[in-house]
Amino acid sequence: MQGEYPKVMWRRLVCNNQGQPKWTFILRLVIQQRLATKDRLVKWGINVDPSCPLCNKQNETVNHLFFECEETGKILCGLLQWQGIQIMSQNWQTVIAWMVQKAKGRSARAEICRMVLAAAVYYCWQERNWAVFQKKRRTPKAILRLIIQEIHVRATRFPKLARVMSTLNWYPEI
Repeated sequence: MQGEYPKVMWRRLVCNNQGQPKWTFILRLVIQQRLATKDRLVKWGINVDPSCPLCNKQNETVNHLFFECEETGKILCGLLQWQGIQIMSQNWQTVIAWMVQKAKGRSARAEICRMVLAAAVYYCWQERNWAVFQKKRRTPKAILRLIIQEIHVRATRFPKLARVMSTLNWYPEI
């Protein structure tokens, strides 16, 4: 199917991810293009407003929600900055392919990179759902801080990650 990634790509990001299971589940749905975004709902014949509930500027697609949307883009860029990662890309597929290479291996940095991606996708999806169903919103800065705190808490369970996490003991400015 067009837009899907080879199994190897999603397995590298999802399998052995030390993030919470709910994070990795949503990440897998996103990578496999199975997340029920508004563009998919419209294709299924469901009558919904196709615009992005976070920015209201474009139609909601996986590519828009996780890469083009200015609200979630601030979160993802802040998390990449926090890890010391510089990436310039055109779309979500390119970012995922790049992340697969960056998160390859068993090093602590690779494990944190996988965990951060899963958490970012999960919390951006959660924020989208809050905007749609509960009409509630948080600032990108608040979400960024929440993700970093969650990563720190989760990483304490793995001694291998403790040294690297001590170097990431700050919040990026967005």
